[in-house]
Amino acid sequence: MRITIALFLSLMGTATIGQTILYSENFETTPTFTLNTTDVGSSAVGANTWLINNTYAGGNGDVDCSGFTITFTIPSTAGQPGGIQPANGGYLHTASTEAVADGITCCSFAAADGFCTNPGNHFARMSTDISTVGQTDVTLSFWWLCNGGNQNYGEVYYSTNSGGSWNLITTPIGQYRNQPTWTQQSIMLPAFDNQATLRFGFRFVNGTSLLGGQDPGFGIDDIQVSAAGVQPNAVTTTTVSPLQVCVGSTVQVVYTATGTWGAGNVFTAELSDASGSFAAPVVVGSIAATTPTPITATIPVGTAAGAGYRIRVTASTPATTGSANTQDITISSGNNAGAGGNIFICKNTGLYTLLNELTGTPDNCGTWTGPNGNPFNGIFNSASDPGGCYTYTVACSVGCPSDDTDLCITLIDGANAGQDATAAVCNADGAQSLFPFVVGGDLTGLFFDGATPLVETPLAAATYDLTYVVYGQGPCPNDTASLVLVVADSAWAGTGGTVTLCVNDPATALFGLLTNAPDPGGVWTDPNNVISSGVFLPGVSPVGLYTYSVTAMAPCPTDEAVLAVVVDPCLGLAESEGGDIGLRVRTDGEVVTLSWASQHADLGIQVVDATGRMAPVEIMAVQPGQVRLGVASLTMGAYTVVLTDGAVRSAARFVIAR
Repeated sequence: MRITIALFLSLMGTATIGQTILYSENFETTPTFTLNTTDVGSSAVGANTWLINNTYAGGNGDVDCSGFTITFTIPSTAGQPGGIQPANGGYLHTASTEAVADGITCCSFAAADGFCTNPGNHFARMSTDISTVGQTDVTLSFWWLCNGGNQNYGEVYYSTNSGGSWNLITTPIGQYRNQPTWTQQSIMLPAFDNQATLRFGFRFVNGTSLLGGQDPGFGIDDIQVSAAGVQPNAVTTTTVSPLQVCVGSTVQVVYTATGTWGAGNVFTAELSDASGSFAAPVVVGSIAATTPTPITATIPVGTAAGAGYRIRVTASTPATTGSANTQDITISSGNNAGAGGNIFICKNTGLYTLLNELTGTPDNCGTWTGPNGNPFNGIFNSASDPGGCYTYTVACSVGCPSDDTDLCITLIDGANAGQDATAAVCNADGAQSLFPFVVGGDLTGLFFDGATPLVETPLAAATYDLTYVVYGQGPCPNDTASLVLVVADSAWAGTGGTVTLCVNDPATALFGLLTNAPDPGGVWTDPNNVISSGVFLPGVSPVGLYTYSVTAMAPCPTDEAVLAVVVDPCLGLAESEGGDIGLRVRTDGEVVTLSWASQHADLGIQVVDATGRMAPVEIMAVQPGQVRLGVASLTMGAYTVVLTDGAVRSAARFVIAR
């Protein structure tokens, strides 16, 4: 069986004339490469290996495969052209380990067939770093050959961290194969520029292929790394994130910096004004570094809101002003919901704009939420909306956290003094509370007569214009009602009694017979309840009870005095202290009891009416010193009882009133 060693290398671009050589390796002396490493998932041993020598001649060999001996032929590696110095000298290449065992060490490979030869990848890498700091147009050039196959090819890698990790070069090709003779390739990538620890490596990929591949394997020679020269110092701000930011918040500023920067260099982020002008830039962040390192910049509190800000980065060593980012930055001043708290609103006092009830300087672009969690329009109706906490949320400033505050409303019932009213009282009833005269109002107020507070009705008769004041709580105003109070003067008919007139007396005005200063202007009625002139004519006017009535202003009642008028025949009887026998008269309903000193016996008893006529009475019982008389037959009026024993001994009056 013929074992074919395949190699493929993809080369990109050509070297630039006039460049400075930064690194070269022609494998003629001690090489700066480490062979057969395990980088990028490669194997240190296997069916193939990396060699450095100047062998180009092929040869024959054999290999044992599952107990069968298979012979193979390795063709000679193509000679090098004159562009490689020195031509046909030492070079880096792959070789089949079976071929090497048979003394054949030119460029070859054993294609993996999955039966006698297992697949495997093999890596060779630079063992030293190249510094391209400050350099531009860094170019990797090398000579290579690799015939290989679809599963057998070479790859080229670069590392910017001393080989800690590797990046596959895929532009313009990623698999180096189908090239049996030497050719030169140059690769220039921006990623090579300005690197302090740049390295390159080569990997041979040997995948399973039933059709195998063709020698030669992967061969490398005359490696060079060159650059156009020192780059001019320049700083370009590439991205600012986020582009919408609130004052006091931070943004990440990412930038590129070409050229060489001295020790102690400081990269500084500067903020333009809202129109993008850097006439008066504001420093927002910095970092001491000689390579571009992202800056965390803080937007100063107090920066005016705007949508046209930019950020640029400057350097100190050497002094360099960089270019700004290309996208506008929107800076917001922040969201301010103001300050809420607790407020008191009087019921039924109209509409309230809640934004006006907040303190501080709230933004007017927010939204309200009611106590029930539902959206609210911000206009509080004190007649229909419930009390509770209303939340104001502001989220208008893009890039800034929202702000909210609670305005808690307590509804207070308004003062209610009720309706205007009129009332009247009688001063005879004494002072009484004024609250019963409140109509439909709260009983928590005060009455005022002008500036004088009143608790009870005055006693002096007059008309009083009172004001009833109920004081409001918190923001609620006081409420008032008028009360016209009439204090009426009571009527006074004086004091009546019993008067005795002689039958032959002239006409007498009854008013003068009343005592205790009666009010004038009243009306008299006689014993028959007939209106009387108030003048009594003995012998003509009926005797008995005369009533004097004085009408008062409502609500005072009419007052009356009763005067009992008796007409005496004027017989000349002594009536002082029951005469000389101690006569006493007691009336009990229809019985009159007479009592006198018991030693006086056999006394005659006479009863005469007001006109002097004898009045019929019934003698019911006689005892020593006492007689009971039945007077049921007597009419209403005044009567005189006379005791005699041939001469008048005593007399007394009594009145029948039914």
